[in-house]
Amino acid sequence: MTAYTQDTVSIGNKQQIEIAPALVKAARSSGKNPISIWFDYLKLKRGQGKLRFYEYMLYELYDKKRWSDEERFQFISAHIHWPISNACNDTSWWAVTEDKWLSSSFLNQHNLPVPKISAVFHHGPRSFPDAPKLETAEDLKSFFQAGPDFPLFAKPIRGMWSAGALRINGCTETHVQIEGQDPVAFTELAENIFGDQDYLIQECLVPHSFFDGLTNAIGTVRSLNLIGKDGLKVPFAALKLPMQNNIADNFWRPGNILCQLDPETGAVLTIVDKQNGTRITYDSLPNCKRKLIGEHLPMWSELKALNEKVALLHAENKYSSTDIAITEDGPVVVEVNTGCAFEIMQMATGKGLLTQEILAFFREAGAKI
Repeated sequence: MTAYTQDTVSIGNKQQIEIAPALVKAARSSGKNPISIWFDYLKLKRGQGKLRFYEYMLYELYDKKRWSDEERFQFISAHIHWPISNACNDTSWWAVTEDKWLSSSFLNQHNLPVPKISAVFHHGPRSFPDAPKLETAEDLKSFFQAGPDFPLFAKPIRGMWSAGALRINGCTETHVQIEGQDPVAFTELAENIFGDQDYLIQECLVPHSFFDGLTNAIGTVRSLNLIGKDGLKVPFAALKLPMQNNIADNFWRPGNILCQLDPETGAVLTIVDKQNGTRITYDSLPNCKRKLIGEHLPMWSELKALNEKVALLHAENKYSSTDIAITEDGPVVVEVNTGCAFEIMQMATGKGLLTQEILAFFREAGAKI
């Protein structure tokens, strides 16, 4: 099983939930009858957000002491993201963001900071003028043994959610050293781990000293960008923080946390985790002396300015997002996204994304909600 397939299976498994035990758990928590909870879920499933059952449980929307009906109907399912995103955006721009090499080249061409590309592993005839092209296990062996600046970060060129991402720490005469795994032979890396996926291989970024003691991996700030007649608005921002030796910051990886940020000041407002299919919050960082809540991310004005440049450069995508890392040398664009996963901001804020402002934005763009 390739690294990409293994990760996408893990992501899919997190969306599976046994209905009966979940209803019993919700009934004990709320004091309501399991049958009434099920019928309440069906009402929300038919609503504008089209929620699935695991999402209803994730946000604990059966708890009507916490939520008004208006607030509950503002939650939206991750599974209708693409129809809404495609209604807002020019789909001919899809590859400009979702092809990671093309995106990096496009940003670099406009003098915007991106991680340096070290090589590309690709199976077809496509050329990559700015980086060595690797096609076989022998190519990988020659490249790694030539002594690039380890560690390196490898991710599928057309992937999402950091599925299949790897941190490569070095190599020997016969094997590649991958973070969190036993060393693998070059043939194993090429044929089974990379497999049918094309990979972008980049130099690893080093986090800003603000993150010392929190993580050695790169966390990113996700800014949700809306571009309308009045220009750019950023109603939500979140910090995706990799924890527990995870190599990437995506929230599906166990142990990673989300923080809601004040879009204007960069202040940390919440700390959020997901355990046993339920959103939970902390008053301070778990297993850490640092509170984090109330702290302000460094270089926030520079990050906001960079986000605006990137968003407006991609202005044909009216509903988009950026993932920007903060290093000692300044903010760096890690990825540009068509759309923005609904779950990220709903988890970070604890509120439904479909505020009146965003609902009006989607509908004006032609999304059928």
